[in-house]
Amino acid sequence: MTFDWHPDALQEFEEAGMWYEEQRRRLGVEFSDAVVLAIESILRAPSQFQPVGDGVRLFRLKRFPYHLYYLLDAARHHVRIMAVMHNRRRPDYWRERLS
Repeated sequence: MTFDWHPDALQEFEEAGMWYEEQRRRLGVEFSDAVVLAIESILRAPSQFQPVGDGVRLFRLKRFPYHLYYLLDAARHHVRIMAVMHNRRRPDYWRERLS
C-alpha cells in the first residue's frame, strides 16, 4: 500500500505541527509522530476505518483533536491523505478537494 498527500492536507499537517511546537517544545514532534503512526495504521488496514462517503474514510487521532480524512483506491493499493482537520473546524470544508 502506498500513500501521498493532497497538497492542502500536507500544509495543514505542517502548520499544525508548527503550532504545537510553539505551544511547548517537542509537542510538535509528538503531533507529527501521532500522524505518522496514524498513517501506518491506515496503510496496514485501510478499509478498517469509518467511511464518510465518496470513497473517503476517517481516522481519529487519540491524543490530539484531529482527524485524518483519506481517499482509498483499493484497486491501485493507494491512499491519499485529503485533510488533517482539527475537530472544531467546519466539518466538510475538505470535500472540495475531491474534484
